[in-house]
Amino acid sequence: MTDSALRDLFHDAAPSLDGPGPAAIDRAWRDGTRRRVGARVAVVGSVAATVAVVTGVALVGGSDGRVAPDPSVDAPTSTPTPPVTGPPVAEQVGKYAGADVWWAPSVTDESSLPPLSVAQLPPVVDLDAAQEEAVGEPVVGLFSGRGERAFALTASQRVIEIDTSRLETLTDEAGNRRNPLSSYSLSADRQSAFFIQKSSLEVLDFVTGEWTTIDTPDWLAEEARWMMPDQIWLPSRLGDDSGGTIHPVGPGVTTTATIDWVRGWSGPDDQPWGPVVFGRGGTAQAAFAGLDLVSPTRFAAPEVIFVDQRGERSVLAFDRGPGEEGTRVKGCCIPRAWIDEDTVLFSSVSTEGQRILAWDVGTPTVHLVSDIRGPASLTALADLS
Repeated sequence: MTDSALRDLFHDAAPSLDGPGPAAIDRAWRDGTRRRVGARVAVVGSVAATVAVVTGVALVGGSDGRVAPDPSVDAPTSTPTPPVTGPPVAEQVGKYAGADVWWAPSVTDESSLPPLSVAQLPPVVDLDAAQEEAVGEPVVGLFSGRGERAFALTASQRVIEIDTSRLETLTDEAGNRRNPLSSYSLSADRQSAFFIQKSSLEVLDFVTGEWTTIDTPDWLAEEARWMMPDQIWLPSRLGDDSGGTIHPVGPGVTTTATIDWVRGWSGPDDQPWGPVVFGRGGTAQAAFAGLDLVSPTRFAAPEVIFVDQRGERSVLAFDRGPGEEGTRVKGCCIPRAWIDEDTVLFSSVSTEGQRILAWDVGTPTVHLVSDIRGPASLTALADLS
């Protein structure tokens, strides 16, 4: 697929939810095509058995040799056993570049997925109930709302709206308005986050409540990443995924550095985008895939998550849905974190809302972890492995 065709795919419809909008997806697409920095789907059907139970039947022979029921015995009864059903699962559908490909459960099946309890992630993240107050503790997740609104899920499962009144309205270089949070905003120690501005990074220490300003060349802040809990890397120009400068948070000296970032895997015709999630299990990244999959709704360039699990590659693919209820938005499904060596968390955004799901990589098992309710979408999640 050509870049222009992919860009058309991103823009042909805007999501109807407070999920990733066309401008946000376009920024992630540009980031993915610049970096080529790098999931599985399936559904296993359950076997239904019908057993007829027949009792008290005596058979006698007639004059013509045929066997007939004895009328002195009650007529036989048959009690069908209801079909055996189980939770929705992923369905293995083939291979791509040597990797197993799985179709994920549909949007309408997500609410019926088996629940999975994950430490520090509540079953429901209710952003509508958030109060604006000091955070005061490490943060597990960040959520982007409209304009500059930002929310935090803390380690103790408090949901807080962050005071972002010091931030200015932000647009990208093309003039598209965007939220100041990025997928890389949360520090690895969970104690800080950076907020993007046109010519600076504003860094908030959640524990102390203090802000630090790092001046930057125009626009470069949107591709910032954490190097260490007290250091942030900036590219020397947009699209440069290795050369750049390292800026201290607080006193210190800015230095130049070439960084070999961890990359995921993808095929030559794929368009990876969004963050590369790296943890004990390996790497995972979203993409629009070049593989030829026949989905239930037959759309081009299926959305997938590519997973490299210690050298074992897998693909989780997502059917967008029928175009009405139960439809996933473009940019629907993004890997967010590993919780152990075998399970990756990913977000799912659709007409039914937002959820955090978990996939046991290389198996049919997909879990429901959290429902997200309210006026923002998940942007960053801490590594939980």
